[in-house]
Amino acid sequence: MLALRPKAVRAAERLPTAISRGTRRHASGHGADHGHHAGPKEESLGPQLWVLLAAIPISVGVYTISRPDKNGKMTGLTQLIDKYSSYKEAWAARNTLHTDMIEQAAFDSNLFKNSKGTKHIDLGFPEIFNTGSPYNVVAGQGARGMDEMVAHYQKANADADERRTKALAAKEK
Repeated sequence: MLALRPKAVRAAERLPTAISRGTRRHASGHGADHGHHAGPKEESLGPQLWVLLAAIPISVGVYTISRPDKNGKMTGLTQLIDKYSSYKEAWAARNTLHTDMIEQAAFDSNLFKNSKGTKHIDLGFPEIFNTGSPYNVVAGQGARGMDEMVAHYQKANADADERRTKALAAKEK
């Protein structure tokens, strides 16, 4: 116990000196103030209030400028707005043209999809009938002229085109 006593005395001698020199760094509610707060702080009204207060006379001014005068003449602000509103007519014309084109495309598509086609298959290569071995051919079954077959299919295609053009002409009336 005797060995601890000198160390305790030295620590006790340094203690009042350290406390008097030291400053309190953090106020945590412990100590002498016991949760007392500083007095009221001055707070500004904020920029939102000033923007609101400025918007009121600006709104009244813009409304006053936008109204026609006593003679009914439009003001400069209204004339400026009307100057840039000419796009409405251009858009209306463009939309009408676009609608007409879509209606015509739908009519054409309906016409071609719902028209009755022929049950015959058009041949892309009619000479297929003339291919084959020239040997051991039965009499009367050999190669024949293709002119009649080509004329038949050309006539069938011309008739189909004529029916389509008549349907289009009837629709346009």
